[in-house]
Amino acid sequence: MRWTQLVALTAAGAAAVSLAACGSGGSPSKSSGGGGANTAAAAQTKAAVAATNPNLKGPAPAISGAKKGGTLNIDDGSNPPTMDPSGIYYIDSNAYATQYLFRTLTQYKIVKGKPVLVPDLAEGVGKPSADGLTWTFKIKSGLKYSDGKPVKLADFVYAIKRSFATESVAANGTNYQMEFLKGGSTYKGPFRQPNAKFPGVTTQGSDTLVFHLTKKMPSFNYFASFPEFSPIPQSADTKGKYQMHPLTTGPYQVQTYTKGQKMVLTRNKYWNATSDPVRHAYPSKIQINFSVQDLPSQQRILANSGVGTNTINIDAIDASLVSKVTGAQKDQFALGSSSCEYFDELDSRKIPLNIRKAIGYAWPFNEMRKAAGASSLSYQPATTYAAPSLQGFKKYPALPYATGQGNGDPAKAKAILKKAGKTGFQLSYYYISDKPTKVSANNALKAGLTAAGFKVKDIPVSTAEYEKKISDPSAPVNMGQGTPGWCYDWPTGDSVYPVLFNGAGISNGLSVGQFKNAAVNKEMDAIGQLPPEKAAPKWAALDKELMTKYFPSIPDDYSMNSATYGKNVQNVEMNPLISMPSLTALWVK
Repeated sequence: MRWTQLVALTAAGAAAVSLAACGSGGSPSKSSGGGGANTAAAAQTKAAVAATNPNLKGPAPAISGAKKGGTLNIDDGSNPPTMDPSGIYYIDSNAYATQYLFRTLTQYKIVKGKPVLVPDLAEGVGKPSADGLTWTFKIKSGLKYSDGKPVKLADFVYAIKRSFATESVAANGTNYQMEFLKGGSTYKGPFRQPNAKFPGVTTQGSDTLVFHLTKKMPSFNYFASFPEFSPIPQSADTKGKYQMHPLTTGPYQVQTYTKGQKMVLTRNKYWNATSDPVRHAYPSKIQINFSVQDLPSQQRILANSGVGTNTINIDAIDASLVSKVTGAQKDQFALGSSSCEYFDELDSRKIPLNIRKAIGYAWPFNEMRKAAGASSLSYQPATTYAAPSLQGFKKYPALPYATGQGNGDPAKAKAILKKAGKTGFQLSYYYISDKPTKVSANNALKAGLTAAGFKVKDIPVSTAEYEKKISDPSAPVNMGQGTPGWCYDWPTGDSVYPVLFNGAGISNGLSVGQFKNAAVNKEMDAIGQLPPEKAAPKWAALDKELMTKYFPSIPDDYSMNSATYGKNVQNVEMNPLISMPSLTALWVK
């Protein structure tokens, strides 16, 4: 459920998903510089494959030519709601946490653009019991925190229990543990229930964690890569203040953190590099700047002036700079696929299937993107419900009512409405009225739908109230309600389809098209019980079934993963799993 923040929406998503303003996989990525729309399109059509390497050992092989030292600056336009490991659940904060600060039970190594699940603090990638209701992880020895004290088995148990403190430190975190761990549906965490016994995780001997599940979760070891599985000693827990100076097990530690502004990291001398098969620690210092204005940041970087030479901006390139990064300065720009996709929501409860398809025929993708000034380097047209970097993704021919591009076919839509006796069918939705690009995109949408024979009731709202409006399932509209974008939690279908299509998220705005169908839920439950490698082709088939038989929403665009960087920033390799570069592979000259 790693739903990106409003500010993190790409330029393409902002334009194409004119109703939406919100906002990890493995397509081959562009390794440093160059690229462009054609390169990106080719990358997006290649699917990741299922892969684990439980025997991968540390240390990570040195990067050729890399040198230690210097300061790396990362400019990020978003503002993570928390950097506490118990509450991290957004793309950017998860990347900073798992790459730099908090080692978890498992992690990923990107091999030729594809994610491979590998050990981290655990010796392997976990072992399920025969019935799938128990998972065991043996912890590596010799691990220490950034204060030099040893990591203890009890610290993992406490961290898991702490992730249930949704009233405080875990307010923004995951809820898979509530659903799958024994006792998770009633446990309230160690602050509200300090003496309660939690049966979801126990220990075995001095080095083994045992997780007890209420139902099978074949991808549990993928979930174990989340920051919530990073150890926290109870004696060091300062609750709400913990994120300011947390104890870390990764290659860096927090020197200072000013929420909403910046986080400064320095090397963790107690990081056990010999046990870490993926991470590096090349820069001496890393400064992450939040809430950055992207255009001046990217201009400063491309000018290679001052601090810009040692800076990387991880957001979509501003449309005004596209000619630079596809031309003379293509060696300062990298492009690759991401884990995110955006949708144009149709309320399947209120709009009949044939009318939903008519809307799809009428949708003026190109005009909306043009009106909003969207850059072709920030998106690719979507024709499926899952991003192509998802394990087992299978591209099928675009359906005529879901092309992801073009100016629409108003004549076809009109004919459908006339045949159904629905000419003048009213479509109602909210749109952001205090941003010129949103207004322009909406004008293009309204014109396209009106030309197709629909009556349009577009309701203006401010940016501040928009997110709340589209999360209300009882709102008096029939389009634009639900999650406008999705970034999958791990590269298997069970972190996409059930979450978006089982109907459970209708009440809190986390559904696609307000869709719920008993037969589809039964099918998803059955697929979700299979090992990831066997489930992958079935999830792909379900995608096509949803598009052809139900069509609850119009896929809009696959978000692209890009970076603009100064001439001193080296080894920029795009990572589809975290939708930004592989951070610990970066070094500065």
